[in-house]
Amino acid sequence: MKHDIVEKNIGLMIVFIMLTISGGFLAEVVPLFFLDEVNEPIEGLEPLSSLELEGRDIYIREGCHVCHTQQIRPFRAETERYGHYSVAGEFVYERPFLWGSKRTGPDLARVGGRYSDAWQRQHLFNPRSVVP
Repeated sequence: MKHDIVEKNIGLMIVFIMLTISGGFLAEVVPLFFLDEVNEPIEGLEPLSSLELEGRDIYIREGCHVCHTQQIRPFRAETERYGHYSVAGEFVYERPFLWGSKRTGPDLARVGGRYSDAWQRQHLFNPRSVVP
């Protein structure tokens, strides 16, 4: 069996693993660099203001991004609750991306426009008063 040669030679195994990973990267990631929909901001998107950047820094510093993602995944339950799923053009100006994979708290990608400023302040100081 020819695969025995690869399985017994760790150096050869590493070379094949690196070739496989490189091939996958070339096939899946590199084409995204050339798509306009990935590199161009969506219509109406502006860079964050200095105040928004400061708020984002606090959001990162306090670790909010660990439980609250900023990405709406393309699942029916999420799109019904939050609206259209997130697309790459929404995050052109974001560094680092705050998508996350754990979602303990609700998604925050589009929550800003759903509630009034008074609700946001009340939620910040006493979350249980507005959300059970």
